[in-house]
Amino acid sequence: MSRFTVKTRLRPDTGTWTLDYINPEGRRRQLSGGNDEQQARRLAVHFQDWLLEGKDPEREIEQSRQEAQAKALTLREFFPMFMKRHGECQGQNTRELYRGFFNNFCRCPRLVDRGLSEINKNIAAGYAELRMQKDGVKSATANREVSLLRNILSRAVEWDILKYNPLANYRMLKEAEKREVLITPEQIAELVSCFEPVMADIVKFAVYTGLRRENILGLTIQQVTLHDLDAGCEVELIVKGGKRRHKALGGKAAEILRHNIGTRTEGYVFLNPQTGLRYTSVHHTFDRWVKRLGLKVNGTKLRFHDLRHVTASWLNQRGVPLDVLRHVLDHEDRGTTDRYASMDSLALGSVMDLMPEIRKGA
Repeated sequence: MSRFTVKTRLRPDTGTWTLDYINPEGRRRQLSGGNDEQQARRLAVHFQDWLLEGKDPEREIEQSRQEAQAKALTLREFFPMFMKRHGECQGQNTRELYRGFFNNFCRCPRLVDRGLSEINKNIAAGYAELRMQKDGVKSATANREVSLLRNILSRAVEWDILKYNPLANYRMLKEAEKREVLITPEQIAELVSCFEPVMADIVKFAVYTGLRRENILGLTIQQVTLHDLDAGCEVELIVKGGKRRHKALGGKAAEILRHNIGTRTEGYVFLNPQTGLRYTSVHHTFDRWVKRLGLKVNGTKLRFHDLRHVTASWLNQRGVPLDVLRHVLDHEDRGTTDRYASMDSLALGSVMDLMPEIRKGA
């Protein structure tokens, strides 16, 4: 049989037509062409065209099936699958964030009721523009929502529903200048002194580790490995994106863990003294004292998430390279880390004083 020949034959036992051919790898294949002879012969013509182009008919049929499925499956219909398979790997706050963003998607039928394969960069850009114009959100918020949309489409590719992600190279909107978090150790110490002991430890632990809020509040004793031979420890985390990471922590953070764990062998590390349960949120207490102390960043109040910026800035000012900080903060790329590390202008002046003096030799 020629490598580019597709034969059709009727199977008497089943009454169906079979397409007989040799695929590009040199293997003989027999696929069903259905019950209709004319349809089978038309399919044979497609098979022969694909073979002449060096394509595998089986793969082309599967791709067509995926495209048809993606065209029929809307974003609204796919989101529950996304939450079940991907969302369950995320923290509680992340899942709530996903649901909130999806509720915003649902306000735009042109997006949410469109087939996955029909979503493109123009639709994503139009949604972001609509959010800013109609709801007055900032470009950073619009970018975060489009990032979720891109993440959803990536999962569709991973699960063989889409062939490729049309938003893979989407250019995000230009955001406002980065938050210059120039908070001193003395200011953090004053803030910590306002809290009850466990809340104070949570804030100090956030600064000493650079961990995200959900990783801190959801940290269990079972995730912690305290070292016997030194003051450090390790924690196993599910970081942003659902990836598992083992993270080494320094002595200051380990001391806080030892103090809060005590003799317990299970449960959450940080327990709310009023309920005996894990903290579900720390914003109310944190924001109240931040406001009273007047701690601000770029003209707005210091946020709990800004403590990650504090970690990055303090370490960077003490000579830790940004490439190392990227791993400390679990960032995928250096560009994100650049936005976290801030440098005091006075410190920059001190750095410039390290330049050698320009003068003639003796």
